[in-house]
Amino acid sequence: MKFIINILFILSLFITNQSFSDSFKSKRAEAIKDYNNGKINLAFKKLKSLVKEGDSEAARDMGILLIKGKRKDIDEAFYWLEVSAKMCNSRSLEFLKSQYNKRGGLYFKPAKIEYIKSKCANYKKYKNKFAENTKKKNLFEKPKNKKNSDKIDSKDNYVISENVKNSWKDITPYENNLKRIGHGSGFAISKNGHFLTNEHVISGCAEVDIFYNKMLGKAQVLKTNKSLDVAILKVNAMTPFYLNFDDKDFIIGERLYAAGYPFTLNLVKKKNLLAPTLAFSSGELVNTELLNSNRLIVSIPIAAGNSGGPVIGKYGLVRGQITSGFKLKDGIKKQKLDKHIAENITYSVMSSSILLKSWINNSNILSLNVGKRISKLDSDDIGEIATHTVAYIACYR
Repeated sequence: MKFIINILFILSLFITNQSFSDSFKSKRAEAIKDYNNGKINLAFKKLKSLVKEGDSEAARDMGILLIKGKRKDIDEAFYWLEVSAKMCNSRSLEFLKSQYNKRGGLYFKPAKIEYIKSKCANYKKYKNKFAENTKKKNLFEKPKNKKNSDKIDSKDNYVISENVKNSWKDITPYENNLKRIGHGSGFAISKNGHFLTNEHVISGCAEVDIFYNKMLGKAQVLKTNKSLDVAILKVNAMTPFYLNFDDKDFIIGERLYAAGYPFTLNLVKKKNLLAPTLAFSSGELVNTELLNSNRLIVSIPIAAGNSGGPVIGKYGLVRGQITSGFKLKDGIKKQKLDKHIAENITYSVMSSSILLKSWINNSNILSLNVGKRISKLDSDDIGEIATHTVAYIACYR
């Protein structure tokens, strides 16, 4: 509800009078009159017709009506606001920027903005051709549902299909007298409901719940390893968005990103489900020699609750898993590190992705393929990947 209120406030800043063609303006006014008179389907039919004729304000009006009108549908609203922005409507684009660049928000999709801008440029370039040749595919035609809609399309939204939602509904935790005693982070590692977290996050838990892409489900602990501080969890549901592993040699100074759910006021509760906030931070690999045979140090700041979250490299692949923070003085004393290491740097400890992948493949639970290093990604792209693959792990006892 708070999210919707924020949207309404932001939209109110952009709703101003603007001169358009009299034809479009009068037809939009007619459609809005129908809407106010309860003829919602007719109103949307008229507005969609105007969009096909090239009226970006009609698409924007539909977005606004779906957010604050009689028939609310936020996802559908964002679709029509995107259509409007692709037609170079500056007000729609500015609104989408405010939402898609809000790190940790429910609609955090920074990479989508550049895609929309490219569509706008394409629209300007070929606008006349689209108007002349109506037989050409409509650039703004809403895509039909496909059986493979669960797959990731880097140019489109991360779509959670009804099949996926229904599979999670089947594993919704039931009410009991258990209390939430702690939480951590984890991440999906397969499309079939497998997650990775820290062993210490789920140790002693009578029930483990997972919050993934705004869906909550009960999980089973399949296997643990105290030495690596890792655990494989399983939900009997589909997980279309997951991370692949990178098993290339580590290089000192390589850029790394950590994602997880630190302790926050927005916690997952059994009776009142509130969306936890994802934290995203970056740093570099400090050493390549394994500490205690399985750990590496990274200059990435983390907070309690981040444990179990992934460390992602510049290719969007897993390079490690956060296990804990790192006390510099203790590290210098115990590991005989260089005493001249800068003390103003925040260090954390991660398990090696190479060791993690090897252990998982030897677990007889699932076999992981090595992810391909296709292209380097910027922080916004990696942040978007993390938003859809990292999970909140709740422990009850």
